[in-house]
Order: sequence, then C-alpha cells, then structure tokens
Amino acid sequence: MTAGRRILVVSYFYPPDLSVGGNRWSAMAHHLRSLGHEVTVLTTGAHGRLADDGDWVIRTTDLQASDTLRRVLRRPAREGHGGAGAKGGAIGAAAGPPPKLLNQGVVPDAHAVSWLPFAVKAARSIIGQRAIECVVTSAPPDSVALLPLMLGRSRPAWVADFRDGWRFEPLRGAWPTGAQDYIDSWMERRVARSAEIIIGATRPIAEDFEARFGARSAYVPNAWDPALEEAVAAESGSLELPKGGFNLVHTGGLSVGSVGRDPKWLFAAMRQLLDERGESARRLRLVLIGAREPECERLIDQIGVRELFEILGPQPRLKALAAQRAADALLLLTAPGYVSHASGKLCEYLVAGPPILALAEGNEAARIVAETGSGVAVAPDDVGAIADALGRLLDGKLAAGGRVDDELARYVYPAPALAVAELIEQAISRRSEGKSA
Repeated sequence: MTAGRRILVVSYFYPPDLSVGGNRWSAMAHHLRSLGHEVTVLTTGAHGRLADDGDWVIRTTDLQASDTLRRVLRRPAREGHGGAGAKGGAIGAAAGPPPKLLNQGVVPDAHAVSWLPFAVKAARSIIGQRAIECVVTSAPPDSVALLPLMLGRSRPAWVADFRDGWRFEPLRGAWPTGAQDYIDSWMERRVARSAEIIIGATRPIAEDFEARFGARSAYVPNAWDPALEEAVAAESGSLELPKGGFNLVHTGGLSVGSVGRDPKWLFAAMRQLLDERGESARRLRLVLIGAREPECERLIDQIGVRELFEILGPQPRLKALAAQRAADALLLLTAPGYVSHASGKLCEYLVAGPPILALAEGNEAARIVAETGSGVAVAPDDVGAIADALGRLLDGKLAAGGRVDDELARYVYPAPALAVAELIEQAISRRSEGKSA
C-alpha cells in the first residue's frame, strides 16, 4: 500500500486505551498509523474525551449522552470507558437489555437517530479538512455503515468492515413489522453493493456478502495486539486462582440465552463427570471471570455442580488476561448452529498458552482452534462429548503443544493491519477507476 494514505475510521465503539477494551479498530488504527498512514477516528462523544484520544480521535455529539433521555428510556447512568459499566471496562460488566423502543423501533438501530446525523456532519468536515482518501466503517451498530451513503457521489473510497453479520445470523431478533424488515433488508443491500470492499471479521460473514450480493469481500480476522504483553505480564498473579486443582478459566459472561448460547449442557456434563469419576472429578474448577449471572447460578445449583465452580465476578481486563495465562485450560462457549461465531476473546485465548476447550463444533471458532492446533472443539449441546473432553483435560491428555505458529501469526498484529492496508489500497484504486469510467 502507498505510504501516507489518509484514512477516516468510523467506529461507534472506540476506547483507545487497549487495557480497558478489546475493540477491533482500537488496535487496527494504531497499527495503520505505525505503518505510516494518517488515521483519523470518528466516534461517539457519549463518554466525553479520553486522556489518550489525541488530535486524531474526533468525538461527536450523541443523544445517548443525555442523562434526561437515559432516564426516560430506563438506561443506566453513563460511566467512563474504564468504568464497570463501560464498553470494554471490567470483564463481564453488564448494563442489562435496552427497552423495546431502542431495539425494535428504529431501523437498523437507535444509533441511526441518536448519533449518525452528528457523525455525518463531522465526517464531511473531516474529509474536506484532512483530504481523506478512504472511509472505513466498522459495524455494529449497523447504522454506522450507512454514513458513506449520506456523503454523496463525491465521497472517498469506502471499506465496510463487519465484526458481526447484519442480516446474516443477526444478533437482534426479527423486526416487529414487515415494513421494518423490508427497510432493513434494503439498507443492507445498498451498503453491500455500494462499498468498494466489504470486510468480514469471520470467514462466513465475508462469504455471505459475496454470495448474496456479489460484493467484493475479504476476510480479516480479529487479532491479539502484542503491545499489551508487558502490561499483562505485570499483572501476573494479581488474580489468585484456586490451588491444588485443575483450573478451567472462562472470561466474560456465559450469557444464558444470548444468541442461542446456553451453558446447561456444559453443567450437565460436569454433573456426569462427578457421577462417573467421583472424587477425582472434584479436582476440576470452572473459574468464571465476568458479571455474576443469577439465572446461570440458579442453573448451577439446580444441576448440583456448585462445588466445581469458582466465581470471581467482574475484573479489570488486564487481570482477566493474566488469569487466562495462569489457567490449566481455557473454556470457550458458543451457540449451536451459529457458524460465524469467533469473538475477539478467542484471539486472547490463542496466545495465552493453555489448551482451549471450545464448545463450538461446526463454526468459525472451531475451525480456528483446529487450524492453529490450540485445543479441541466439541458440540456445545453434546453432554457426553463435553464430559469426555473434561475428563481428558483432567487426565492431561489435551495439553498444549500442537500449536501451529504459522497459522497463529494471522491472529496477531500487525498481520491484520497489513491485510487491511492492502484492501484500502484496492478500494482507493477501484473508486478512482469508477469515477473515471
């Protein structure tokens, strides 16, 4: 890619301090800058400016910052990016579900009203003042991807990045009305056919855009940023894990019912392990680092496996990352049939060292674990297979050691930034060809 490209990244979620959030574009923007490109980030001002924003982070008005409006909509009070309720703050912190007015009223999401109009105005100014050559939108929220459509025919080149699918395995439920569904579908199609390049954070997302719309799409995975290594090492031992047993660590919420994810089969497998192996099974400790989930804990007690748990609650991200590395094994839970699932947490697990038990058969996470030799994947709803895998972990038969370094490298920066830089160059070239045609 030509050095010194001028890039505008539009990302609603953007905590630049990587110690409090694993946002995909926080790391990507920093690495693109290190490659010699001029990157400006346009994001929400709902949390105010942060100390490490710099003059290249532009935060705009956001109606969701209105305390009065938040009270009317029954949303929690605002907190800073490092607070327990902030995006990327304490691991597992939760604010609860939004009211129906927010997630079922505005298409494609409420940010289209609360933030997008202010972002469009700011983007026009930035593009003119900084001679931007390429706009990169990062969704979700999906409304972020609408911004370049509002810039007119003279807009710069456009790369639309999707961390989750839009209408492909959507995180939200069905729209209440057919009219909303039609508008949502039209918006997705317009974005897919207008952007010079579509990027999917998982391979199925990229392939879906190409299959349904003929979009020029590419797969660039989430990745670990080695810039955090020193800070994580400094937290080593700061979060004490149980001694004398086998610590299977899970960071983040288990989230009963979230996108089809359900830990009931895991808990049933733990019960089966207890029944079959007795005292030797009591060496197992499933260490949960994340928000305490009452429904989940009721299920633990109902199935009778409380003795196999150590629930540590929400923790600062760096402590949670250090705990991953101190674990005997790491647990990843996904939803049956959700093929595009491969969260940023998986990248943390890949570089942590311990073997991964991925309840993720048949999806993107399972593929990545297999190709990197980082652990084993079993179906998240197969109680017998999960119990067998837990037994093999306790017996030391799933120890780390089969990792494939060449495959792991693509999930560590700067590899994704190099890939994105090349895609931006392609987008600029295609936009230039389109204007001259």
